[in-house]
Amino acid sequence: MSLQEAADVALRETSRTFYIPIVRLPSCLRAAVTSAYLCFRAIDEIEDHPTLTREGKANLLRGISSTCKARDPLELDLLLRRAKALPDVTRRICEWISLAPKDVADGLWQANAQMSQSMAEWVNLGWQFGTRVDLDHYTYSVAGAVGVFLSDLWEWFDGTQCDRSKAISFGRGLQAVNILRNRDEDQARGVNFFPSGWNRKDVSAYAKENLSVADEYLAALPCGPAKEFCRLPLVLAHATLAAMDRGENKLSRDIVLTLVGTEDCAPSEKPKVPFQNSHRQFQMSEIVVVVDEQDHIIGVEEKMTAHRLGIPHRAFSIFILNSRAELLLQKRAKTKYHSAGRWSNTCCGHPRFSESIHDASRRRLKEEMGIDSPIAELFAFRYRAELENGLIENEYDHVLVGQFDGLPQPNPCEVEAWKWMSLRAVQSDVLEHPQEYTCWFKTAIDTLCAKLGTQAIDPPDTTSSWRET
Repeated sequence: MSLQEAADVALRETSRTFYIPIVRLPSCLRAAVTSAYLCFRAIDEIEDHPTLTREGKANLLRGISSTCKARDPLELDLLLRRAKALPDVTRRICEWISLAPKDVADGLWQANAQMSQSMAEWVNLGWQFGTRVDLDHYTYSVAGAVGVFLSDLWEWFDGTQCDRSKAISFGRGLQAVNILRNRDEDQARGVNFFPSGWNRKDVSAYAKENLSVADEYLAALPCGPAKEFCRLPLVLAHATLAAMDRGENKLSRDIVLTLVGTEDCAPSEKPKVPFQNSHRQFQMSEIVVVVDEQDHIIGVEEKMTAHRLGIPHRAFSIFILNSRAELLLQKRAKTKYHSAGRWSNTCCGHPRFSESIHDASRRRLKEEMGIDSPIAELFAFRYRAELENGLIENEYDHVLVGQFDGLPQPNPCEVEAWKWMSLRAVQSDVLEHPQEYTCWFKTAIDTLCAKLGTQAIDPPDTTSSWRET
């Protein structure tokens, strides 16, 4: 497992909120943000540690600050190895720092040193907040400074300019929501993040004030990786605050999935010129929905990573038939990342996180084949296949069927050719020339025919036609 893959696992285990927007970032920026997030989370785990004494926390945090100021990974690693009962994300700070691009690492060492020192001071004070000024100091130390660091990364990556003071409010707003959400748990361990005389209503107003400024920060960002990263945590923070105002402890899973699924950049916001840094053109990472054996969602993963590692994920395959019961086949374009130049069913794809199979299928059918047709799910199946280029398909595949008698308008970037064939002819050709068909199509076609019955397989007077795109 590579360091990036190990970091992705740690990220997924430590934060559902930030995992999704981070894995969508372009690879270079993704490495920088992943390393920073895991370092900051590692330090935060010490502040929240359930068994370390206050003195032990303060001493460890000061030690981390000192070794980070000295840029001494060997001494830092030794310090963490000597400490007892630290979570895995904390013990591996040196690995997370090494993941950062070289021209980001120095700033990350400095940011770790500052955060550790500030947290040590608040631990010594027992997190006693007398006034709003104290709360402002604390939320800056643990979150506002993170907003500033991320703003530096946006500028480093593609020159994106933003207001650092509003980035501080962004961090403060998110932290205030966390303080409210974790209020009972914090009080149970003897910690009170509320200033003297403040109640939940006061802290909620503080959070709303800062989140309002965060909205301005987000609105001013150009469409691109920075905006896409910031959008989801901010939407979730607003929704969580609204839920707590209604007396709920947290957002329901369904609401979270719905919010995640609506966070695509609107067409009007798409940049006129591709974002780029000194190394590469900006391109958002695609993600797939990771599922278990029963198709229950257990997370998300970057698409190519899922196919390199054979991670089980959700997919769909669409079979369009005409009124003569002929199946519309497509030949995959030679530029496809796997199974290029092979015949397959009408259209395939992966649903976005929280997008229904039906909606994803209709979307992809139009994008890929230029067809807008009613479709319905017929069955689903699991399969795993090792492909010719070292990739692995491991999918829970939903099979949908529809009818269409018009003329397809396929995307030539996706489809090299298309043709109509009777199901019986397709079955025979798969047996005679299996190497010309995709692995999932060969797995699904017999089940499809069995589900549809003999009338569909042997319709009268069938013909076939072939078109190049």
